[in-house]
Amino acid sequence: MVRPRRRRHQRRQRSLALGLGLVLAAAIVVTAEGGLRLAGVQPAYQADLLGGWRMLPEQHAQTVRSREGASFVLSTNADGMRTAWPRQRTPGVWRVTLLGDSIVFGWGVDDGGTVADGLQEALEAQLGGPVEVINAAQPGYSTVQSARFFGDIVQHYRPDLTVLFLAMHDHNAVLVSDAEHLHGARGPLATLRVLLAQHSRLYQLGRQWLVPLSAQPFLRPDQPPGELRVARVDNTERAAAIAEIRSTLATWDGAFALGHMPFISDLESAVPMHRDGEAWANDYADAGGISIVDLRRCCGPDGGHLVLPHDPGHLTAEGGLAAGRYGSAPVTAILYGMGAPASPPPGSGSSR
Repeated sequence: MVRPRRRRHQRRQRSLALGLGLVLAAAIVVTAEGGLRLAGVQPAYQADLLGGWRMLPEQHAQTVRSREGASFVLSTNADGMRTAWPRQRTPGVWRVTLLGDSIVFGWGVDDGGTVADGLQEALEAQLGGPVEVINAAQPGYSTVQSARFFGDIVQHYRPDLTVLFLAMHDHNAVLVSDAEHLHGARGPLATLRVLLAQHSRLYQLGRQWLVPLSAQPFLRPDQPPGELRVARVDNTERAAAIAEIRSTLATWDGAFALGHMPFISDLESAVPMHRDGEAWANDYADAGGISIVDLRRCCGPDGGHLVLPHDPGHLTAEGGLAAGRYGSAPVTAILYGMGAPASPPPGSGSSR
């Protein structure tokens, strides 16, 4: 009888030691976290570096200086969109909304030189009457952000057609995806990763010691992260975001299309460059019977001059207008399918 008692006593001692060890470890972690907080160490993930922003409303011919050093003039309406159209619709006038990031927004060019401006001009010529094209793009936006912006603001404009130009920002590697930031993590491992990134200073300190690119809030797909990161928007999150937009549009029989914007590689070649997400977009469009407004063939193969010399990731005014005019053919085809009068004229744009 002595030995069982001794074993029980030993187990109690081990359990007590383990419990005291866990309490001591927790106290050390809490103390360290508090000390790092007082020292000014920030957590790894800072939401303001990745999203939630919007252009200021009611800007009238404001001069903006880009990070690349060039200045341009822009105006926004009461909802912070680069358009003069109000929420109230004009009876009998078709309304098209463009969603996307800075290349759709027209970053770096003055008012009047965006894709939306070129598209409106060409649509009015093809349809023989007024059309309202709303530039609802926002610089730096991902697909998830565009969907949220559509639900918060753009839906009140009741567009007949919404074209979402897929953003390459979706494929950047981040610590917390945009959907996780807005809706929470999916699964226990993702929850642990998000909690560490959003709240732990010790985690951040370890990253700074061990990971060469830890200071960058996002990495391009061609940059090896050296740590656990996720796509800013993965395929599942992208599909869910688009489903939100389409569900809202369905309440007034609005149509939806995906879009591809041209980059310098597209402009300098007769064949569009491969890009992340293209195969997914084709499969998604085929499965849902969705058109793709593909502007990549708008201006090649000698269109390298259509990007900003100091910022080749964005189009000049000439490039933006040319891309918008090129997109008028597939957009017109969609509108005719929705009941716009007349028949679509032949055009060079492509739609699926």
